[in-house]
Amino acid sequence: MKSFKSWWDRLLFRDKGILPTKRLLYLFSLFTVVVFLISFWLFSWIWLIVITLLGIVFSLLDIFQLPNKKEMAVFRDIPNELERYQEQDVLIHIHNESTYDLYIRLKDNVPPSFQAVYPCQHRLKKRAVTKISYPIFPQVRGKYFVQNIYIRVKSILGLWEKQITFSQSEEIKVIPNLSETKRYLENAQQYLLHEGMKIRKMRSGPGEFAKVRHYAVGDDPRKINWRQSAKLQEVMTNEFEPEHGKYITILIDCGRMMGVELEDGNRLEKSVEAALTVAAAALDNGDYVSVIAFSKDIQAVVPAGKGLEHLQTILQTIYAVQVNPQESNYALAIQYAQSMQKKRSMLLLFSDVQTFIHEDYHLHYMQKLRRKHLFFVIGIQDSLLQKKLEISPSSVSEAMEKSLAQKQYLQQKETMLKWQKHGLPMLEAPAEQLAATAVSQYINTLNRGLL
Repeated sequence: MKSFKSWWDRLLFRDKGILPTKRLLYLFSLFTVVVFLISFWLFSWIWLIVITLLGIVFSLLDIFQLPNKKEMAVFRDIPNELERYQEQDVLIHIHNESTYDLYIRLKDNVPPSFQAVYPCQHRLKKRAVTKISYPIFPQVRGKYFVQNIYIRVKSILGLWEKQITFSQSEEIKVIPNLSETKRYLENAQQYLLHEGMKIRKMRSGPGEFAKVRHYAVGDDPRKINWRQSAKLQEVMTNEFEPEHGKYITILIDCGRMMGVELEDGNRLEKSVEAALTVAAAALDNGDYVSVIAFSKDIQAVVPAGKGLEHLQTILQTIYAVQVNPQESNYALAIQYAQSMQKKRSMLLLFSDVQTFIHEDYHLHYMQKLRRKHLFFVIGIQDSLLQKKLEISPSSVSEAMEKSLAQKQYLQQKETMLKWQKHGLPMLEAPAEQLAATAVSQYINTLNRGLL
């Protein structure tokens, strides 16, 4: 049994050893057919043994031409951090120190969730360094350890393959996809316009002075800068922006309902990416950001910090949070947030809105939170419900399905309106627009001077 497992491991690139190639198997099959046909006219045991021994000696001579492990050096070049759903190339450096060219196949010990595509066969020139690259496509966040690199070297005649294992242990982190965050940092206004939203001007009131610009139709006449207008002989106005230094607390629900699968990952994946985008927007605006990831217990905590460098601290803390198959303890999360954040802040909870709609007991302790903090719940729309609402019924069953969907939708809106009257607004957005909706809510809150 152990012997069979050893051979099976070698066939699956899991061990070291020498294996026959397809060419040897084809030659052996041809040899068997030829001997079988000749045996009808001439059969001799001595002749059969001699021919077989000559074939074995011939193949064994080819084995001795296989290179040793000392004649090769292998090094892997792979980034320590990979973004989810972002293709990345891995570079393998192979130094062939032997005196002849080699043909190899390789396989790396990357996790199955990386979806690697390895080259079929590659030629290594003698006494030279060859670089071989292959793409990987990480799909699951988390911390991974990559160890062995397996190389299969063909003999000169191509009858045998020798598998050599090279050990190189590395730690790789698969972080959330930062495409939305990068798009916002490149151009905040264009990012939101692309999503069908617009950053509003700040209302007249307190704020920090930003710059002096030309007066435009619709500007508040009270903000005209008369000194600059007289100097430049043009009407100039002062532009203000929201005050910096506000406190933003982001709560990420990692409970059972956040494991619902979407077309691209699950709810938690999209929530983490949206939370990072909101954090980048707030930090870029000069605000303080803290993050709490929770399920039944508190999973990760990032105290309040300022500056874009704090985004890296948040990323390294929450990149590996996973869905917990238990119900979330919202009371614990809210209590922890209040104990950690004594000052008035804006709390954004990324969670499943349906949980709050069907369970009213959350309303009691969140009303207490509302007395001191601004609180918003942001979730992902039910795509199946939206499809049912948009269909044009062509049968009785489809009409009934749409009727039930409309009833559920109206009940949901009624409950969300009830929560909003208590000062606890809820928002839902499609998965691909979750980050833009959350950032828009944050900016709108600042522009209205609510925080």
